Amino acid sequence: MWRATLRTVLSPRVPSRRTAGPLLAALVVGCLPLASVAACAGDGASPPAEARDVGPSEPPRPDGPGVGPVTDAATSTPDGGPSDARADVVEAGPKPPFACQADPNFPSVLAVPEASGAAEVELTPGVRELLVVSDSGRGGVGILIALGAGGGTRAITLPLDQPAIDDNEGIAWRGGALYALTSSGAVRRFVPDGQGGLARDQDVYRLGAAPASCADLAAVNCGRNYEGLCLRSAPSASPCAGYAASKAEGKLYCVGIDAAERLFARTDVPPISLSFPADQLSDCAFGAAGGPAADVLVVTTNVFGLSRSYRVDEATGATTRLPSSSLLNVEAAAIDKDGALYVFDDNSSSQSTASKTSCVGW
Repeated sequence: MWRATLRTVLSPRVPSRRTAGPLLAALVVGCLPLASVAACAGDGASPPAEARDVGPSEPPRPDGPGVGPVTDAATSTPDGGPSDARADVVEAGPKPPFACQADPNFPSVLAVPEASGAAEVELTPGVRELLVVSDSGRGGVGILIALGAGGGTRAITLPLDQPAIDDNEGIAWRGGALYALTSSGAVRRFVPDGQGGLARDQDVYRLGAAPASCADLAAVNCGRNYEGLCLRSAPSASPCAGYAASKAEGKLYCVGIDAAERLFARTDVPPISLSFPADQLSDCAFGAAGGPAADVLVVTTNVFGLSRSYRVDEATGATTRLPSSSLLNVEAAAIDKDGALYVFDDNSSSQSTASKTSCVGW
């Protein structure tokens, strides 16, 4: 959620919502009506100190804060041990230069309030959809956007349980299941119900003991104040199955998946410290299974970070800015199986704005 932070920052300077709107619009006025993904490149705002604009086939910088070299490991367990062997690597030949282009055919406005998390899912075998879920106070509502020929959208509601509330700040799809994380550190898991929807197959639980979760799971924006969840689509060489994105600290905290397929905070792996100030990190994402970005880690920033997207080097924490379209207040991101990057805006209204950027050369 961004509303509390927005009020805190703006209230000393802005006496009313009437004047707050123009001020925020001024931050990104050059980025809203994009004709191409390069339209924001010259907006005059400086990216974070460890970030830079990406060029064709440029790798991320090898320097910057982070966790250091990552040792090989399979999907982890709570004691840090591997659960299976590393998969063989198949050479696919040289990849094309990295390039992106905005997709004008993707709907720019979605009938879902306050977009807060996004992921490609497959609730019906062979049918690819993009799921976008709402922020707190909306009862777990979301929207499914058909990917591929035909398009179309449909509504969905996540079957939530207590004691955690409906503050779904990040979602990720892995192994045929959807994981959802609240700002307080509560985790829920859902699986396809056989009718095109989702059923909860695990009761809500803590990501870990404090400080990995708040004492009160029903609290909002407490502790680390998680704003995103990203999981690799399959076991990998990394000790982290994915990350929980802390807005309060600007860090990505390593998470594992145990034998019961429950997420847990790994305390034996330091977090990735990004170069963003506190309260700017808004989401993280890995590419969908089988896609060109399946092992690519991307993060986004909210309005205070100029609503930008970055590729992250997991070994160093260095960030490389991606030429994605910019919205006013990006709160959710996803990368589909085709390599397209989606970002979604939380503007505290009954609808959310969206942008799709098709990319090659990940």
